[in-house]
Amino acid sequence: MSYQSTIEQQRTYVHAKVVGERTAENALRFLRESYTACMEYEKDTVLLEMCLSGPSLTTTSVFEVVLSWVPDALKLRKIAYVEASLDDATMPAFLETVAVNRGVNVHLFRDVGSAANWLSEVP
Repeated sequence: MSYQSTIEQQRTYVHAKVVGERTAENALRFLRESYTACMEYEKDTVLLEMCLSGPSLTTTSVFEVVLSWVPDALKLRKIAYVEASLDDATMPAFLETVAVNRGVNVHLFRDVGSAANWLSEVP
């Protein structure tokens, strides 16, 4: 199961990127690593750039990943989510809906530039 993540501290947010196989384990590992980086860098905003390959996760898998991630995600002020490679456009939207319904301020974006602009907006 291939997996490679990179974490970069930006001026106002953390930019986390993952490349590898699309599995529930990789997705959850990435979300947890991203949250840990935010805590280490003392940032409350994160840009999640998902570049995972392979078939989409099932609705149940996405739901379970989000539920596992929500306790950490609720501690962040803003989460921008970019899904760079996918075969089912409904899954990222489903992830966003499940998280938002649990109080997480996460928004799905088509590209990193738009996500970064949203994170830089003053509240």
